[in-house]
Amino acid sequence: MGTMRGSGRRALLAFFAIACSAGWAPGAAAAANVVNGDFEAGNLSGWHVHQETEAGDWFAYRGTAESISEGNNRPLPQPPQGTFAAAADEAGPDSLILWQDIGLEPNRRHQLALTAYYEAFQKLAIPTPDTLSASEEALGGQVDQQFRIDVMKPTAPLESLAPEDILLTVFQTKAGDPDTMAATRITASLNQFAGQTVRLRFAVAASEDPANNGSHTVLRGGLHAGVDAISISNRPLTPSGQGGSGKLSLGEPRANRRNGTVTLSVHVPVAGRLVAKHSGLLKQASVRATDAGMVKIRLRPTATARKILKRKHRLRAGAALTFAPSEGSPEKATARVVLQLAPRPPRHR
Repeated sequence: MGTMRGSGRRALLAFFAIACSAGWAPGAAAAANVVNGDFEAGNLSGWHVHQETEAGDWFAYRGTAESISEGNNRPLPQPPQGTFAAAADEAGPDSLILWQDIGLEPNRRHQLALTAYYEAFQKLAIPTPDTLSASEEALGGQVDQQFRIDVMKPTAPLESLAPEDILLTVFQTKAGDPDTMAATRITASLNQFAGQTVRLRFAVAASEDPANNGSHTVLRGGLHAGVDAISISNRPLTPSGQGGSGKLSLGEPRANRRNGTVTLSVHVPVAGRLVAKHSGLLKQASVRATDAGMVKIRLRPTATARKILKRKHRLRAGAALTFAPSEGSPEKATARVVLQLAPRPPRHR
């Protein structure tokens, strides 16, 4: 990864010290509220930083800041929104973790949203077994070059990758992924963790890649990772957590006369799964809704219905719908649809 230029290193390390000194003391997190999630405070207030070797850091930056490593001369990218973003960068091998504990209100729907980006200066790699450590002793000659975002149990060890400690992996690089990812918006539902305190963890591991070059070892590598616009929105559940309150709204069915199917638009109140039950005339179908809004479910005729359609070209049917929300009780509705199938044109000899 190389060494830093003296004046640049002193200036940037001084900047890191100022940025990290604004970190908050552990305590109760604000309910469903990410503190300084857009980093527009110009520092990491509200956040904690863990460094394994102190050869790198997480820090708030503006503009196109200079990298702290001489091993690559690319500046950090412009923050994707606002004036500031947060980035991890290294002058040598390090494991860098940015984290915050957040309380999620009970009986609410919670949606995490963030923007993430990275640039790797050697191929992305995951060691076996997986670890967030960048130390040679832990890696045993392997390379660790990864960026991941997890929702954790707040009582878990900060560097843990144990499945029982990770509630949800929001994003993770893998071996073979592109070396660069431009600013990308990522969302994840946290509904299942309502009423709990969770830990949001951004982790970067960047180890040395020892490459034999004659009689000495060349050190190369490094990983820029950035995050911005981190938020958790929350909305109330349907009344009393019930789904059977007339919240389903059925749109106009649209028949496809070429294949006998019908597409039905349904407005759902929350995230969940909409299922059309199998019947004598319609096959079972389902569609998942990631949020409130309009979904489309395609209804297909059974073999029996197709025989009728080939003779009569038109058939009325009832679609028994069940919507199972992420929280609350299922809601049922019946949609009346008309299947249509155009007659085949006569063959000409």
